[in-house]
Amino acid sequence: MGGGVRMLFQGILMDCFQKINQERTSSSVYNLLIGKKAIQTIQDARFYHIADYYGIYPGLAKDDYRIQLNQLIELDYLREDNEKKIQITKKGKSWLASCKTNLDGFAGAKYANVMETFKQRLLLFIQTITNTSKKQYLFIPISDNHEAEQFVKGFYKQYKQRSKEVLQQLYKELEKALSGLTDLEASMFVDRITSYYSYGSSLQQLSQDYQLSIQDCFLILQKGFYRLLRVQEHDNDYLMLKHFTKNLYISDTPLSQTAQHTLRLLQKKHSFKEIVQIRRLKANTIQDHLVEIAMHEMEFPFFDYLNSTIYEEIKEVVHSKQSYRLKEIKNNVNPDISYFQIRLALVLYNK
Repeated sequence: MGGGVRMLFQGILMDCFQKINQERTSSSVYNLLIGKKAIQTIQDARFYHIADYYGIYPGLAKDDYRIQLNQLIELDYLREDNEKKIQITKKGKSWLASCKTNLDGFAGAKYANVMETFKQRLLLFIQTITNTSKKQYLFIPISDNHEAEQFVKGFYKQYKQRSKEVLQQLYKELEKALSGLTDLEASMFVDRITSYYSYGSSLQQLSQDYQLSIQDCFLILQKGFYRLLRVQEHDNDYLMLKHFTKNLYISDTPLSQTAQHTLRLLQKKHSFKEIVQIRRLKANTIQDHLVEIAMHEMEFPFFDYLNSTIYEEIKEVVHSKQSYRLKEIKNNVNPDISYFQIRLALVLYNK
């Protein structure tokens, strides 16, 4: 089994730290992987081109993350300085280059709002349709997610008269989609599925069977689900899989609820001061919203908040210092330029 597969999770950590290039602390990558909705995390995902990893591991425990990080430091693949900033070593770069292809296949930011619901719906439906088609109506559902249960009930009602046909179509689509994965990835994905008289393997069982860490097993399975999401979106041969994303919002732009509220006021042409008063929030909070909105909205009015001279000055510092660190930029531009303007300029620079 290749080292790249065996150390998928650690490869992702190293890829992130190489791209961040000592500009953030070690916790920034943890926040990225769990999909923290903080503006800084969303901004980091964009600026450092690591958005594909955003939210790919929502349930990752901080201790498990730290254990994996420490292993990489002990191997001398990474080094941590006194400020908790991480640097990839020459040895680490060489290892990372050898397993880069295994890191493909994630689309975290794009499917952040969709992934968990899609998974629950699909797995519960497969369990339901395989059991009921064999006249087995008593089984313990693998998910107690209320939304997924309601979805599957409605979907099953619609198709129960044609359950055999539906099953064959779904099987065909899954077989075709999974053929785009490696044998190991496809095999593990199938082992995870619960069907009639066959309970899907737990992560612990998969870890033992495949001699891989639990983290690697989880991420290999995630790759499979990202593959399914991608094909159903872009290929009309996957009509059955498309059902499982019904009413789900697929977008590169998961705006927080509170930023959406600010966006609506912005669209009604309210000024910054008016928005602060209407929302009864601190000016800093509204500025956070505006930066978030700027990242996601194509028509954001950047030059309502900064002029071209300010923008060019900030851009020049980013070029000369090769850095996105706010403090570093602030120390090298006109003192009248605010952190808010710097953050907006960085968004525009990365558009």
